[in-house]
Amino acid sequence: MSSPTILISVGGFLIACIIFLRRRPYPLPPGPPSWPVFGVALNHPKTEFWKTYATWGRKYGVEGLISFHILGRRLIILNSASDAFNLFSKRSSIYSDRPFATMSGRLMQREKSIFVVSYNDRLKAYRKLMHQSFNPTASRVFWEMEEKEAAILVDSIITSPENLVEHLRRNAAAVIMKIAYGYPVTSNDDHFVALAEEGIKIASMASPPGKWLVDSFPLLRFVPEWFPGAGFKTKAREWSRTLYEQSLEPHEWVKEQIRAGTAIPSFTSTLLQPSDGHSVDAEEEDKILWTSGALYFAGADTSVSVVKSFFFAMMIHPMIQRQAQAEVDGFFASEHRLPTLNDQAAFPYVGSILKEVLRWAPASPFGLFHCTAEPDVYKGFLIPAKTAVMANIWGIMHDEASYPDPFSFDPTRFLGDNSQPDPRDYAFGFGRRICPGQHLAEHSIWIQMVLSLLTMTISKAVDADGNTIEPEVAFTSGVVSHVKPFKYQITPRPTAALALLRESLQSSN
Repeated sequence: MSSPTILISVGGFLIACIIFLRRRPYPLPPGPPSWPVFGVALNHPKTEFWKTYATWGRKYGVEGLISFHILGRRLIILNSASDAFNLFSKRSSIYSDRPFATMSGRLMQREKSIFVVSYNDRLKAYRKLMHQSFNPTASRVFWEMEEKEAAILVDSIITSPENLVEHLRRNAAAVIMKIAYGYPVTSNDDHFVALAEEGIKIASMASPPGKWLVDSFPLLRFVPEWFPGAGFKTKAREWSRTLYEQSLEPHEWVKEQIRAGTAIPSFTSTLLQPSDGHSVDAEEEDKILWTSGALYFAGADTSVSVVKSFFFAMMIHPMIQRQAQAEVDGFFASEHRLPTLNDQAAFPYVGSILKEVLRWAPASPFGLFHCTAEPDVYKGFLIPAKTAVMANIWGIMHDEASYPDPFSFDPTRFLGDNSQPDPRDYAFGFGRRICPGQHLAEHSIWIQMVLSLLTMTISKAVDADGNTIEPEVAFTSGVVSHVKPFKYQITPRPTAALALLRESLQSSN
């Protein structure tokens, strides 16, 4: 785009801002110091921006409520649980929309994606399909499969502990692909798993606030792809194709299985063959395709993040690990069998560890943006229509008012009469946009944790001289955050549980 065109665009933006400011009867929420036109773009963090948002909330906000813009793109940040519930749940009719970003939405042709689609009839259809299969009662049908996959995971980790992360990814993929498509994942390098993981990486690269100039100046989308500096359009085109293939290929695989009469019951195969016998039309099939395609992204990477953080936390807190092992050992000694998902109530300490992992290292530290469908006034501040509003989940779960000593990993904060707020109320989102697969994810993570504690010990690695290697407590930035790579040791526990687990796998094959 030529310099005059850019100047005209910037000038138009400034004029619009002036007109808006003069007409506005209420002020915007306060925020950090910003520059004209640029906003906070010059001092916006590149990594772990949820931590900066929490700091800004304490320094400049009203009970953590802050506002700022990045090159004209206005963001409202909610750093308190009360604000998140007040807006996303109590005023859900206003705050259940999604901001449709130019890069990750329009240019990448994601209009039908459950993650960015407006709160409309199509989204309601998606959520209805998911609720039918993943509500607390319906999701129990997947328990046996989740238990078996957790046993395979544990056996694989003990057999080749150096491939911990690969095993975690295979497990997450196996659970989601079996549920969504009836597709069996039997190796760490499965084609569909690789395709889906590439989609996860793309989503993380396409959506961070302030990364793409075209999100602030949408007119740039008209720049020809061959024009210098327009490489973002090439990326958008290529990424769009990859993300669609992520959904299309396994969907077509299920249709082939149905035609051959070999389809395993799954979310997709069941919906393509409705019990009332009616023929699924093109529109209905399109909704099934997009809903199934969202399952992997919504569940696989987040569950990997949580379980990886669990292993890391057990490694750096051996006393907590031993206490949890004592709880699972006591159950095994008493019952003479492996725990199942029906036994969750028998493990209060393990349950509190799961809660603390979700709080201490949230897989999705800032969730997905909500968007106002119309102007709203909250606490005397104006939140304009079509404004992106974000709940800082990390900030909420590291708020000292709710969680004293928030940076310490302490499962006991969820035990006893003075239990602190349950992080599951925040970790899976809010209001009408809450994750519909929450119960499915919790159950899968819990059984992996219990069987791991029963059969292995994870400890810090040692160097060639026998010195303990102290790991760095650090996390990646993105839509899904992971604990950064760490060195570790995994040792099988000398109990009868591992032998029984392997015996159960052999008998089920």
